[in-house]
Amino acid sequence: MDQRGTGGNVRTVEGRADGHVRCTPPAAAELFEIAVLDTTGDDGEARWHTIGWGVDRGHADSIAEAYVTRPLCPYAEAQVRQNGHLVNVHRRPA
Repeated sequence: MDQRGTGGNVRTVEGRADGHVRCTPPAAAELFEIAVLDTTGDDGEARWHTIGWGVDRGHADSIAEAYVTRPLCPYAEAQVRQNGHLVNVHRRPA
């Protein structure tokens, strides 16, 4: 069985590929990842958690902003990334 990759590359069952095959499908690469900084851990360490995905930057920004401004347990910070690149940061108001 062959698995078609992007750019016409084909990867066979044996794992051979003629060229680079992307690990993120093109449609998923267009999504915006939303991650929040959780500072409530038992060990005192802050950790980043992905909480969801936005279909465009405006959608992702509005979700991230809601998580840092919500009245009950707001997160300290939220980041929006696209395809691994940081595109925006939202911080809890002082």
